[in-house]
Amino acid sequence: MLNALNINSYNAILQSAEQLNIGYVILFSMSSSILATIGGSTDALQGRMVIMKEKMVKFISKVDKGNFALVRSMVSSLSEIYSVLDPKSRGTLSTTVLSRVSEEIAFINSNRHDTAKIEICGEILQAIFELLLLSSPPEAHDELGYVQYVVSYLAALQDLSPTIASVDSKMIRKLFQQNARSWSADVYREIVDELVHISFPANNYCQRKYIEALTCLITLDESRNRIAHYPFLVKNVSLICCSLVLGLSKITSPKLFLSILHMLESVLKEQPSLVSPFVYEQICIFMILSTSRSGPPLFDEYDIDDLYLRLCSITSTLLLSFRKFLRGHHNLIIRILQNLLYALCVPRPFGASRRIDKSIQNHWKRAIWLSRTSACSASCALAYSRLISNLCEPPTRSGKDSGKRISEDGPEAPSFSLSSAAGASRRALSKHAPYLLVEYCYANLNYNFDPEVRQALTQGVYTLLDSLGQNELKITNAALDMAARAVFKSVYEDYLKFGKWHES
Repeated sequence: MLNALNINSYNAILQSAEQLNIGYVILFSMSSSILATIGGSTDALQGRMVIMKEKMVKFISKVDKGNFALVRSMVSSLSEIYSVLDPKSRGTLSTTVLSRVSEEIAFINSNRHDTAKIEICGEILQAIFELLLLSSPPEAHDELGYVQYVVSYLAALQDLSPTIASVDSKMIRKLFQQNARSWSADVYREIVDELVHISFPANNYCQRKYIEALTCLITLDESRNRIAHYPFLVKNVSLICCSLVLGLSKITSPKLFLSILHMLESVLKEQPSLVSPFVYEQICIFMILSTSRSGPPLFDEYDIDDLYLRLCSITSTLLLSFRKFLRGHHNLIIRILQNLLYALCVPRPFGASRRIDKSIQNHWKRAIWLSRTSACSASCALAYSRLISNLCEPPTRSGKDSGKRISEDGPEAPSFSLSSAAGASRRALSKHAPYLLVEYCYANLNYNFDPEVRQALTQGVYTLLDSLGQNELKITNAALDMAARAVFKSVYEDYLKFGKWHES
């Protein structure tokens, strides 16, 4: 129907709609592209929308606080207007609209039972956040205050997102990062410094909601970080990792712990240039502590599979994306894998294992966030097997990549050999891999594995045995006592029958 309008009809409808204060219904359904097809002027549209924007802001201030549906419609429509207006015409967001933020948050906190209205409030809060980011920033001397408000707003939305389905966390993070790219360098650094000291104070970790904002800022596009903020961010990432290692035992909230794991994973995957050898070591130590009795004593309910898979994902990134740091740190990686193994099984009852004191001792090898009877599922065991494959079967560089590297280094540079690189990696691993197999044998003596978990672990154990030569097998056998050797013998015989590749 809109395509059939002529310019005179279009103007008449707008004039009538503006007089009735319902012009937003027409304006938002009429894009500038449709206007161009009927011979209208985009400049005229901009002017009308600026007028309608001012009228809608005044109208929002008069809407009853309890009329959430109308406020949602008005704010969403205002957001559509802002998306069409050019930046110069948007202006700063009115305090009338921003005042709705505290009102909606107060309603949500005091009316948790009213699910329908809470969802509407979530939509209103997200729409106002979009308006805030689309609006023109204030004058230069007010930039810091504006950015602090934006960060606080993001933190509030992230805090609400787990309980309100209408809040789109991914969209909010994307809009926030787009807005952060326009900040000045001084404001960016000051905000990051503030977030680091707020999120990781010396005495506690009470500000979980700001960790997401810090993650968004650290993982901005790498070109900007490398040029303008690289040394600054390296220093802060190192400071964060040290704080995590020292304060891990003070983390009691599962949501906080998962937020920290998400931040570490984002830095490792999206900003690998910020990971120095020192940071790599600190993250490995953090992972060792997190999967042991020295880890976070989590009190609230949580999904142990979700937590375990996140830990496996970080370990996999440490193996695959930072193999250049792996040599000299195999002992740390093996220790992480040993600790992760015990989350897949539960201790046998007292008296059921071969020695009671061993049963008590091995209970203390499991992570503190695991109860005595809890264990992760078979999906986690599959993830663990993939970790072993990533450790024992290093990725090889393709011939195309190899040629590219040679051409970049110059014609006289030494050629890159796939076999030599893989062989060096295997030789470095062979000194430490036997102790992971030793741990598996002792775990079978004192722990119960679910049949599905044991089956999922089988391929990983076979991959580990594939990487061991005769000398390493002798080391494994020498490190075991009589009972554990019987387990090792059974595992190795099964490997020869079902796991080892035979040329015939």
